[in-house]
Amino acid sequence: MQQISFKLIQKNKLTHDVYELIFTIQEPVQVESGQYVLFMLPESKLRRAYSIGYTDGQTFTFIIKRIDGGAGSTEICSLQTGEEIIGTVPLGHFILQKNPTPKLFIGTGTGFAPLYFQIRAMMDTTIQTSLLFLFGVRTLSDVFYIDELNRMKSEYPMFDYQIFLSREDSEIAIHGRVTDFLVPENIAPYEEFYLCGSPAMVKEAREKLEKLKTEKEKIFFEQY
Repeated sequence: MQQISFKLIQKNKLTHDVYELIFTIQEPVQVESGQYVLFMLPESKLRRAYSIGYTDGQTFTFIIKRIDGGAGSTEICSLQTGEEIIGTVPLGHFILQKNPTPKLFIGTGTGFAPLYFQIRAMMDTTIQTSLLFLFGVRTLSDVFYIDELNRMKSEYPMFDYQIFLSREDSEIAIHGRVTDFLVPENIAPYEEFYLCGSPAMVKEAREKLEKLKTEKEKIFFEQY
């Protein structure tokens, strides 16, 4: 664990309130998929933790929701390219188990980020196993990274994803909540479960999985 200066090299607006921020650091560091960085925001001096969306050890991608009235998210999403910010890395224990066990990933909102990193990490191994990602948001306008998910699906045939919309119908998504998926016949092919998103979603998913006799040691989670 060390404090490092992160330089913003690219910023993209993915939806009306979600930003992709890409930083670089001078010397590479070893990070496990699912970990996060604790940033010291330069103006407010607030400390805020953000899950890593992907990194090669030197370039770091974050997917951050700018919350109305949220001082931390507003400040970091207002950074301009070229600006630097101090972060402590690596932190966190929500770490992918790199094994051939079939895995189900369930995320809502920007809980997408560490799960995406974990799926990419599996793709970077020589392991071939079933991976399914359930991504839940409110409306179609809240969806991002669809082209990237399709690219991943084409490159790793054992990966698939489903979009869930809680407040809208769409031909490309399922109307409902991601936790609706958690019934015996749907989870039967999977043995490890990775959950990230709102506390309410994570709590409901854990409770459903445990009622379905899933071993607690096979459920990994992070909540925002």
